[in-house]
Amino acid sequence: MTDEERIVVLRLNGEKYMKRFLLILLLCVPFVCNAQTEEKKYYIYSIVSFEGEFTKENFKVYFDDGKEVKRLRNDNDNKMKFTTPAGALMYFLSQGWEMYLNGSTVYGVSGISTTSSYWILRKPCSKEEFENAVKAATKK
Repeated sequence: MTDEERIVVLRLNGEKYMKRFLLILLLCVPFVCNAQTEEKKYYIYSIVSFEGEFTKENFKVYFDDGKEVKRLRNDNDNKMKFTTPAGALMYFLSQGWEMYLNGSTVYGVSGISTTSSYWILRKPCSKEEFENAVKAATKK
């Protein structure tokens, strides 16, 4: 084989490897782009609990904002009552809260038990708002 033939073979092999390298590189690009870390999301959490039966109208709603547990009040400082649990849930959703978790607790004495239901709601916030909420909720 002459020098010119060797150069042609090396050039062809080099092009073949270069094409493979570029193909592998193109296949890896989406994974490298997705590997970038996402910014951490922060949420403010609140717990909503109820007094009264869900099947009866005008049950009371209690709101735990991390500082205190109190009856839910409107802008005029009047205690709020809802006709149904769905009405209460729609109210909180309309205020920007999202359902995070729901559950119930059962407690009782002498064979009589009572069930209390609760929702844990959350709302997206900035890191600064989250840190301020943690400070406000911590006893000094």
